[in-house]
Amino acid sequence: MTNCNIIDSAFVTTIFFLLLGPIKIIPAFARLTRDTDPGFKRDLTLMGTLFATVICGVVILLAENFVAKYQLSLPAVQITGGLILLISALYSIFPRNEVEATASEPRTALQVALSPLASPVIVTPAGIAAIMVFVLLSTQISGGFQTIVTALAVVMVLNLLVMLFNSAILKIPGLMLVLQLMGTVLIVVQVALAVQVLIYGLRGVGLISGAPGVTN
Repeated sequence: MTNCNIIDSAFVTTIFFLLLGPIKIIPAFARLTRDTDPGFKRDLTLMGTLFATVICGVVILLAENFVAKYQLSLPAVQITGGLILLISALYSIFPRNEVEATASEPRTALQVALSPLASPVIVTPAGIAAIMVFVLLSTQISGGFQTIVTALAVVMVLNLLVMLFNSAILKIPGLMLVLQLMGTVLIVVQVALAVQVLIYGLRGVGLISGAPGVTN
């Protein structure tokens, strides 16, 4: 990953996995589908994935319009992206007290799929911001847009599979503990990536001339 190119396939996929991916969906989907029948769970899975994908598509279109309209500079976008990733990771490390989504009120699969499943469970605010930042940066890199779309598709397929087999996943002994540990490790990785992106942006505006481990 070079100074100007953070639209790297592994990097983008990792960030989308963190912010839009399946680890956080497993417990949330279990709460939303508690005491519901298999048909409800199936409909919720399919519609939730569809709505989440549509939301991501709309965000991509909006971000492209921002590029054309505001001509945002690359360092500004890098600094913005770094701050978003850092703040999101810090919220995960030091969580706020929030009311968890539940299925206590009788609602249709369509209603639950729209909210809270598609957003904010799958498509988090930080995830939306990350998509916008990557699209803004993709205009500078050949093949950047395709990388973003591919990474999003991979993550959405993983989300679909996790919801389809959610009950079986929860029954695997020790799996949730492993996933929680993996989530913690990935949060640390996210902090490091956020700092790296901030370094790129600060170098771009001339506030720092270099940093250990950063290549030109």
